[in-house]
Amino acid sequence: MRAAVDRGIGGLFAIAVIGILGWNFWPLDHLGIALALTFLCVDQGRMALVDLSHIRQVGLDDQRVSQFYQVTVIAIVLELVGFFLAWIKLGVGTALVLMSQIFFNTAAKIQLYPGSVDPIQPLEIKERSPVLIANTIALGLITLWQADKFRPVVALLLLGMVLTYLTIKYLSTNAAAVADGGESP
Repeated sequence: MRAAVDRGIGGLFAIAVIGILGWNFWPLDHLGIALALTFLCVDQGRMALVDLSHIRQVGLDDQRVSQFYQVTVIAIVLELVGFFLAWIKLGVGTALVLMSQIFFNTAAKIQLYPGSVDPIQPLEIKERSPVLIANTIALGLITLWQADKFRPVVALLLLGMVLTYLTIKYLSTNAAAVADGGESP
């Protein structure tokens, strides 16, 4: 059952990637945002599976984990709706994905580390502030893009932000922890 759910969630994120790129390859500012959203979709699909796996490993006995599970499911649903909406309304879909990230990073109060001595670690908003700031800036940029302001510049900035974020995330000194799903931005 668990494997089927994981395949289903992974499949939905994969379909979203195909649709985002398939419907938004022209004009170039659309392509820039579609590429940024595609990279983000791959990362968030992976993180959804990691978070759900960690929740299963730790178990739902602790109220904090149950709340984290609810936040995670809501964020996954919002992300998927945003990614699929981006097929036809690129700006609106992107804004919804960014809002889901802001929601997750403000509502998730813990980080899970299955197999460790203390698998449930508190995680304050202050510790997530760099990601929240980046998401807020990106939301402001996509709002400008939707208002038809500086579209080529905004597309390049958003693509650059996503590439920078992913580079830092996966090449940082905590790369081993991230690769094992130790981070949940």
